Amino acid sequence: MRFALTAAGLLILAVAGCSSSHATRPSNAAPSRDADVITADELTGTTAPSVYDAVRQLRPAWWMRSQPTVVLRQNQLIVYVDGIRYGGFDSLRQLSKTSVAFVRYYSPGSAEARFGPGHPLGAIEVKTLPH
Repeated sequence: MRFALTAAGLLILAVAGCSSSHATRPSNAAPSRDADVITADELTGTTAPSVYDAVRQLRPAWWMRSQPTVVLRQNQLIVYVDGIRYGGFDSLRQLSKTSVAFVRYYSPGSAEARFGPGHPLGAIEVKTLPH
């Protein structure tokens, strides 16, 4: 009897899980925002003059993560533009927000997986629009 109740309970949970995973979002729902990506639309929607200012405005946590700690004093968050190492967080000041397709933040572990070792504060990838 106990096995039958447990099996029935698991079956109910499995059916409920399947039905909720295929649910559709209402058409009037706002699009979800990825905390690790800034799109070109988000950039142009700001009054910021540069990518640096737009990132500080839209994702202030990225700037906070870029600040060296006592332990990691010599390190900095590394910026890549179109796959090429560009500089530190301040180098984003040199980029016009109108030339950018997206900006993506990588945690230290993700940055090392993507770009190799040496990213204790993470990395920011900037993809520019085609010319």
